[in-house]
Amino acid sequence: MPLSIRATDDDGTLIGGVTGWTWGGCGSIQSLWLSPEHRGRGLGSRLLTAAESEIRRRGCDRVVLATMSFQAPGFYLRHGYEQVGLTPGMPHGSAKHHFHKRLT
Repeated sequence: MPLSIRATDDDGTLIGGVTGWTWGGCGSIQSLWLSPEHRGRGLGSRLLTAAESEIRRRGCDRVVLATMSFQAPGFYLRHGYEQVGLTPGMPHGSAKHHFHKRLT
């Protein structure tokens, strides 16, 4: 089942969001995005928490996701995700980090 959470400012302008899916007791976050001017204010953490809550509400007990080395691996580690894989040799010397988190 598709998952979509939006964050808007006071005038309704989209400033961030999460997309993903749930299936078979598992949730996946495919994208977590924030406009640059709204980063560093805790909104990303609130979006992640909202996504995890919705995934849990749908009866799932785990979340999987991937992020690039130049994006947010540290963010997910700080939020209790465990790195379970790494795909090296991505474009421009980057790597893709694969994460898993049990929801309790």
